[in-house]
Amino acid sequence: MPTTQIKTPYKIEERTTNNKTKYYLVKNIKINTKKIKIIKYIGTNKPTKENIPILFTENMKEMETRAAKKRAEYFTTELLDKETVIELETLSSMYKIFKKLLTANETSVYEENFEIAYVHGTTAIEGNTLTKEETFDVLVNGILPKDKTLREVNEVQNFKKVKQYRDKYKGKVTLDFIKTLHSLIMHNIDNDSAGYFRRIDNVAISGCDISVTPSELIEDELTEIITDYYFALDKGSHPFEEASLFHYRFEMIHPFTDGNGRVGREVFNFMLNKSGYPKLLFLGSAKPKYIKMLKLGNEEQYQEMVAGFVELMINQRLDVLMANLLKILVMPVRQGQSRLEDFFF
Repeated sequence: MPTTQIKTPYKIEERTTNNKTKYYLVKNIKINTKKIKIIKYIGTNKPTKENIPILFTENMKEMETRAAKKRAEYFTTELLDKETVIELETLSSMYKIFKKLLTANETSVYEENFEIAYVHGTTAIEGNTLTKEETFDVLVNGILPKDKTLREVNEVQNFKKVKQYRDKYKGKVTLDFIKTLHSLIMHNIDNDSAGYFRRIDNVAISGCDISVTPSELIEDELTEIITDYYFALDKGSHPFEEASLFHYRFEMIHPFTDGNGRVGREVFNFMLNKSGYPKLLFLGSAKPKYIKMLKLGNEEQYQEMVAGFVELMINQRLDVLMANLLKILVMPVRQGQSRLEDFFF
C-alpha cells in the first residue's frame, strides 16, 4: 500500500559562505503582521530523506519553545508569569502541528475519543453515573444503558446536538450563543427553562458559599463579561488567562436555574479552541480540585485560580502531545490508516 508524505512544520535551508555549505532547521512564524524565523544550525552534511524525520523529532521541543518565547513577548498578563506563558504557547504550537499532521481518519478518531472523555467528565462532575463505556455506547452506538435514569441518559446524549452546533458555529461568544448551548444541554431535562435565563434568586452553587447575581442583572452582567473578554484580547491580554477569568465570572453569575457548569465549561473550551489551545477535560475525579479553583476566585486569589487551570491543561496535554507528535513524524502514514488507538486523554 502506498505511503503518504507527511507535511512537517520545519524546513531545511542551506547557506553557502566562502565555498562552505551549512544546513539549518527553520520554522517560519507570524505574530500579528510580523514574520519571524526560528533557525537552528544542524551541520555541514546534507540531511537525507531518511534522517530528516529524526532531525525534526530531536529538535522539535527546542524549536517550539523558542517560537513560544517570541510569541510570549507579545502578550500582556497580570496573573501568569513569563515561564507559564511560554509553556502554554509551546503547548499551543504542539497542538496545532499535531492537528495538521493527522490524516482525515485519524482526526475523526481523535475528535471522537476526546468528545467521549469530555462528555463523560463534564456530566460526571454534575453527578451523572454513566461509565465512560456507557457514554461511548450512547454517543457512538446509540445504545442506552438499562439501569440509568432517563435524565442521566439525556444529559449525555444531548451532547450530540451540542457538538453539531459548536462545530458549525463560527462567531463570537454572545448571549444567544450561551442560551442556545443551554437549550441543547437541557433538552428533555427541563424544557420549560431550556435556553432561558433564570427568573429567581434562591439558587446556590454546589460547593461554594456565595450569593449569585440577582436575576434582573443577569443579562447586563453577562454582556459586561463578554465585552471585557474581547476587549482584553484586543489589547493583547493572554487568551488562557482571560478565558479562565471569564469562566469564573460566568459561574458566579450563574445565569440558569440548572446546567450552569456544563454550559460554562462548553464556553470555556470554545474560547480556548478559538485561540488555538487544546480543550480542557473536566473529569469527575477532578471535581474537588475544580471546586477549589472556583473557591480561590471567591477569595480573590485569581493568580492561584488561573494557575490551577494552567496546571490542569499542561498535565493533561503537553507530554501526551509531544509523545504522539514524535510517533507521527517518525512512523510512515498509510492512507486511511489510524494510529490513534493507543492515544489517551
